[in-house]
Amino acid sequence: MERPFLKWFGIVFILTINHAYAEYAEIILLGTGTPRPSIERFGSATLVSAGGKYFLFDAGRGVTIRLQQAGITPDLVETVFLTHLHSDHISGLDDLWITGWVWQRESLLQVYGPSGTDQLVRNLRKAYAADISYRTENAGLDDDKAQINAQEISEGVVYKQGGVTIRSFLVDHKPVTPAFGYRIEFGDRVIVLSGDTTYVESMVEQARDADVLIHEIAAASKKLLQRNKRLRQVVAYHTTPEQMISLLQKTRPRFTALNHVLLFGVDEQSVLAKIKAEYQGEVVMGYDLMKIGVGNKITVNKINAAAYE
Repeated sequence: MERPFLKWFGIVFILTINHAYAEYAEIILLGTGTPRPSIERFGSATLVSAGGKYFLFDAGRGVTIRLQQAGITPDLVETVFLTHLHSDHISGLDDLWITGWVWQRESLLQVYGPSGTDQLVRNLRKAYAADISYRTENAGLDDDKAQINAQEISEGVVYKQGGVTIRSFLVDHKPVTPAFGYRIEFGDRVIVLSGDTTYVESMVEQARDADVLIHEIAAASKKLLQRNKRLRQVVAYHTTPEQMISLLQKTRPRFTALNHVLLFGVDEQSVLAKIKAEYQGEVVMGYDLMKIGVGNKITVNKINAAAYE
């Protein structure tokens, strides 16, 4: 005998579970560093899990190592979005591609990025042609799956599938142009990633009332800035604590994590204290393997701590 109430309850339950799934995402900061070699802060890389898929933003030094520490094999990452083509944002791309193939990634690796991305990918194919040949002949791997594809993008929607929409927008990292930030939308949730940039109004527009903002930070002592012209130039195309305060006061995301931590003669605690003295929202200094859950509540924890430490 059919029970309409139970049938209705089951449908509502399934819809509720599906809705909750669609409304929840996770972020793992795989790399929060800069061009400086550091065992604590690997090259720029941020992983977003939404709609049942992994999306990687930048692929800096050591990205496959951090993926392993997070319990994620590289074959599960099929889509990469590059903010710009500075070396510390792309130096792990070849490892992610080839190692993911060795782990038998089911599809090609799709890379979205600014002008120059196509040339980067074409040259990676040339550089690894011998390796692919050896592994195909000797290990029986499928060379049809050893594929990497590039799509050069401009501002606007660059990905829209499975309830996940990813928008690129221009930021200011001059003389590096173009440089992009990304906005990830899924249900009512919004995650915004700055890439490398100084203060720019496009970031204000995209990050206003976001659930999570992942944003770069740079600072130097006055003494060092006064005597070092090159350092002044470096800091000028990144975001200072003063600029970060202004940005946060205008956007007020639910949660902010600082990454691409570029500090000279100042420490992380003093930079964070300076920001918190002027901004009362939740802001933390990001670190490698920080995991951020994005749902009705924002949760933060460190994953695989034993392996990391």
